[in-house]
Amino acid sequence: MARHAGSLEQRLAAIIAPKLGDGGPFYELLRPPSQATVKETKESGYAEVACIIIPEGHLCIQWRFEETGRFPFLRGDKNADGAFLVIGPDGRIQAHIIECKRKVTQGKWEDILQQMRWTLYKLLSLAGVLGLSIDEVYLGTAYRLDELSEESSPNPTLGKPTLGGTSPQTPGEGELSESRLRQLAWENDEVHLPGFDEAFRHVKVQLDETSGHGVYRTPAPRSRFAREL
Repeated sequence: MARHAGSLEQRLAAIIAPKLGDGGPFYELLRPPSQATVKETKESGYAEVACIIIPEGHLCIQWRFEETGRFPFLRGDKNADGAFLVIGPDGRIQAHIIECKRKVTQGKWEDILQQMRWTLYKLLSLAGVLGLSIDEVYLGTAYRLDELSEESSPNPTLGKPTLGGTSPQTPGEGELSESRLRQLAWENDEVHLPGFDEAFRHVKVQLDETSGHGVYRTPAPRSRFAREL
């Protein structure tokens, strides 16, 4: 069995490109008492999310995937705003993926899930190269406006979909059921990403509507990450 030599820091320095194309860092190592943060700097959707306070004995790798084209072997090249690996003193590793949106709608939620999906593939790729194994995956969506929840949905029929059954569907009912399923996923605390068997914990982060600031709090572990894709 091939084993990686050196410490994690040595492997990062030896294997991972240290800079993005614009000269910024591709990753940053965070130690206690550092706090990981995620920022969306576009003026129209500015967000700043305080994410993970690094506990004693833990190490956090904050990845920056601003540029596309860095993973050409992947079919999709979508990036979430924040991506972290948190390594505990017992060697267990958590992956955290966070996306910021000013407004969550049906279409935006679908985009968010795709961004999270492809960011998770990238984290799995990087973890494999570094000789790491991800044990838990957590997802977070930070937003100012929620237009997807049932109580705020502009389409009241989303609350009464036809799911399954044997009666024939009327035109548009199939699309309605898919919309309702996406809405339920948003309202739940677990979501499924295409290509993965297990549901992942999902946290909704309500941002201050004026400043765009918010706090991501890690939920308690519930189940192990499915390694078999």
